[in-house]
Amino acid sequence: MKIAIISDIHSNFEAFEKVLDDIQQSIVDKIISLGDNIGYGADPEDIIQAIKKNRIESVLGNHELACIKEDYLTTFNENAKKALLINKKLLSVESLEYIKTFKDYIIYDKCRFVHGLPPDSITRYIQHESKTDLSKIMQTLPEKISFVGHTHHLGLYEYCKGQINIAQLDKKKLNLDNNNSYIVNTGSVGQPRDNSIYAKYIIWDSRAMTIEPRFVTYDNKKAAEKIIKAGIPEIYSQRVEKDTQMKGK
Repeated sequence: MKIAIISDIHSNFEAFEKVLDDIQQSIVDKIISLGDNIGYGADPEDIIQAIKKNRIESVLGNHELACIKEDYLTTFNENAKKALLINKKLLSVESLEYIKTFKDYIIYDKCRFVHGLPPDSITRYIQHESKTDLSKIMQTLPEKISFVGHTHHLGLYEYCKGQINIAQLDKKKLNLDNNNSYIVNTGSVGQPRDNSIYAKYIIWDSRAMTIEPRFVTYDNKKAAEKIIKAGIPEIYSQRVEKDTQMKGK
């Protein structure tokens, strides 16, 4: 079974479109989104409709949660709050109702999929957890492989012989050990925070026991310009535009 795991699209349709093209060429059995499909970017309606059209199963991200629960929105900083309120106005009633069907987590092919932290947290960041706490979590999970988003960074957390090993991921395909447990941080499709020029996602092959980080180029400049045009805070345009400026370096 080959599964494409995408996360943190953040209303960046230019990035999402190119990632979908790359997934199609990779020939996978299923696509799962780890949430935060909306927020920050200019095209939330196009993203949600494309997720629905392509039958992509998605969990709730914290931006979807804030969209449907106003109490949680108060925890956002002012820029993120303004961006999400604009996103919400751009969403159809149909799309808002569809977002409400997203689950806190998904179990599929003996793997766990959640936005923040296993077993079911939408809001916790994995990099904020101690190795001791991660060890406790990974020992109690019934699944040996979990996939998370939320941080906008690629990373691998391995539980082996009572210890947690943490590694960054690059463009190389990586073999996993069936005797160990893993949490895979899948990076971001629409707003990487590592000064990268790429939209990123993961392909998990359960038969070969491999994870393959995929790095996809897209029109960053167009995505950045649309953010400004939509009235979304400039900081989110700058994050995308910064990647554009790095292309020549």
